[in-house]
Amino acid sequence: MEVNSYFNFKNSVEALKFYEEKLGATDIMRVPGNHEIFKDAPEEFQMPESFTMNASFKLLGKTFLCSDTWQNKDIDNEGAQACFQFNYNDENDREAVIDLFKKAEAAGCKIDMQLAEVEWSPLFGSFQDPYGVTWMANAITE
Repeated sequence: MEVNSYFNFKNSVEALKFYEEKLGATDIMRVPGNHEIFKDAPEEFQMPESFTMNASFKLLGKTFLCSDTWQNKDIDNEGAQACFQFNYNDENDREAVIDLFKKAEAAGCKIDMQLAEVEWSPLFGSFQDPYGVTWMANAITE
């Protein structure tokens, strides 16, 4: 069993593009509102192609899910958080996290806490993306 974070956006097409182009998200899959599986849905549930019924993407190899808010209503994702926990001794994981934070800073994300050693971790940091989601990284030593 796996647990995935699920985000809602007013415009997930825009968010997915940001995650892909600015943060390096991969494996983006999207089901638009006008997908053929909804052809027999009642008229009030018919959505345009621009509406995302469901989507997924990978960031640092982890899968995240998202969709648009009903009728693209405004949403504030403040409080939505995702934390990557990784082995500090794994050089590939450590470098991937450092690279993600560099990309986030270059993309204009708000860096809440620069990656640094803290009391509980040899490397911890957090940033908030333009959609209100806070992304954290926490290193452990095994």
